[in-house]
Amino acid sequence: MVRIGISTACFYPEPIEEALPVIAGLGVHAIEVFVNTESEFSPAFAQSFGAQARALGLDIVSVHPFTSLMEGILLFSDYSRRTDDGMRQYERYFTFAESLGARFLTFHGERDMGGPDDPARFAHKAEIYRRLCALGASHGVTLAQENVAWCKSKNPAFLRNLYEAVPELHFTLDIKQARRAGRDPREFIEAVGERIVNIHINDFDANESCLLPGAGNMDYGDFFSRMRAVHYDGHALIEVYRSNFHDPAEFTRSLRVLSRYGTV
Repeated sequence: MVRIGISTACFYPEPIEEALPVIAGLGVHAIEVFVNTESEFSPAFAQSFGAQARALGLDIVSVHPFTSLMEGILLFSDYSRRTDDGMRQYERYFTFAESLGARFLTFHGERDMGGPDDPARFAHKAEIYRRLCALGASHGVTLAQENVAWCKSKNPAFLRNLYEAVPELHFTLDIKQARRAGRDPREFIEAVGERIVNIHINDFDANESCLLPGAGNMDYGDFFSRMRAVHYDGHALIEVYRSNFHDPAEFTRSLRVLSRYGTV
């Protein structure tokens, strides 16, 4: 059974610890934490934040680091010393996720600069993904590559290549990012569906790629039917922007809509 939750990203720029009681007050128990700055990865902050989440009955499913914008240059360049430093940085993120009981780390990867990779270049990148996956696994955390409209991951074919080259890698499916890339979310289900472990869910219409669930025209019945067909039993975490709602109470309707397909 799919569990419905909410990402702290919905409340940015509110401090993430202030978002927790708001989310819990909506009756939600599953969350993704979008970490917004370096100090939030410190052990002291993690201890305090984790204790607060547990006291509120919140299950931290995944962690999303703010350095997603830089993952290409941090990890996939030809400058090996930077890659090694990037690995040490991401080990801190895996440690943080482990301390919170999170199962997944959401990952963007490289920005799309145009053009396909040659075989040698792709092989190099696949090896970096294997290192990251192994690093995460040593902390009990799974690396989950997200489809992102401005990254190479916007292309289902690229993700399928990673799927085949790196069996350890899993995936986060983001509905709004698929729409912004001009893709149907079903393309990503077809490409990597059996290894999707997390969903960022929203709604959309002809004019807007990101709306609260229930405010657009997404066919959730068809979507969740396709996810069941690939045996998905993970989470669907609402991830919208602060501009998409005026009051957190508006999430109540979204949760009611999504509860037809899962449990809150």
